[in-house]
Amino acid sequence: MVPRWYWAVAVIALLWMLFGALAFVMDPLTSDETLAAMSEAERELFLARPTWLFVVYGAAVFAGLAGAIGLVLRRGWAVHAFLVSLVFVIVQFVYVLFVMDAIGRIGVAAALPFPLLIFAIGAGLLWFSLMARSRGWLRV
Repeated sequence: MVPRWYWAVAVIALLWMLFGALAFVMDPLTSDETLAAMSEAERELFLARPTWLFVVYGAAVFAGLAGAIGLVLRRGWAVHAFLVSLVFVIVQFVYVLFVMDAIGRIGVAAALPFPLLIFAIGAGLLWFSLMARSRGWLRV
């Protein structure tokens, strides 16, 4: 039997991933006012992102959303979806932080916290789905 806290985690994961999907959809709609409110370095980073990186961002978000849906449906493929999502998260943030040099341009305090949070949540959801599968809470 699946414990109640499983459902709490699954629903919170789904809400988190829906928020990520909304952020992804809103990203290209960033207004001139929002861009103007950014520092020059933040604006340069935002505008310099290559198209392929936006595709990686979308793949990370929607694979994570699929994983969260898999948790709600109690499906074993949630593990694979979270793994794919985490791989794309790593690719995205390694490129932004080190190749685009976000850390050097805007500093550690501005560049690292949110990517670390996203990575930690992604890794936590992968671990949770693996644990749920090992306990028989996820069906094939």
